[in-house]
Amino acid sequence: MRKNPVQVRVVKPRQTKLGDFRSASRTQPHRVTVNADLNKYAFLVTLVHEFAHYSTFVNTRRWTQPHGSAWKAEYAKLMRPFMSRSVFPADVLNALEHHLHDAPASSCTDHGLMRVLMNYDSEPRQLLEELPERSVFRFNERVFVKGPQLRKRYKCQCLNDRRNYIIDPLAEVQVHGPMVVLKAS
Repeated sequence: MRKNPVQVRVVKPRQTKLGDFRSASRTQPHRVTVNADLNKYAFLVTLVHEFAHYSTFVNTRRWTQPHGSAWKAEYAKLMRPFMSRSVFPADVLNALEHHLHDAPASSCTDHGLMRVLMNYDSEPRQLLEELPERSVFRFNERVFVKGPQLRKRYKCQCLNDRRNYIIDPLAEVQVHGPMVVLKAS
């Protein structure tokens, strides 16, 4: 990072992403941001992911697919020095090896890697996939009832507007007080 003119900022947590890369403009240098609430392993994975975007951008000097083959190769190359038991615990290392085989656009979409990384969070999270069907929960300032799993995500009905939403199984939800499970009608 000392050799590259990249501004790295640790920012307040965002719900939609763990980090991002923005290329330089006339007034701004290249910028990488990483959420402040990540554990040390998730932070490192996210930082390398975003730095791979910078490196790919600088090396190709043209627009390429953000998560195409050039980025995947660069991401794997930049992760290689960290792929050691002195950096990551064995379970994270195994999940990362699988993840890097064909890295998806976001580490969040690699549920195997995310589950392993969440094990190292300082505070446990209540995940949607852990709730029984028909449970009532709060997510994004709204109240939902958990429905059936479709392929990977769950169909949930919002009690605020009676609309159905498809929610990721690793979504962090809040259950206040004793868990409420509605009976099927």
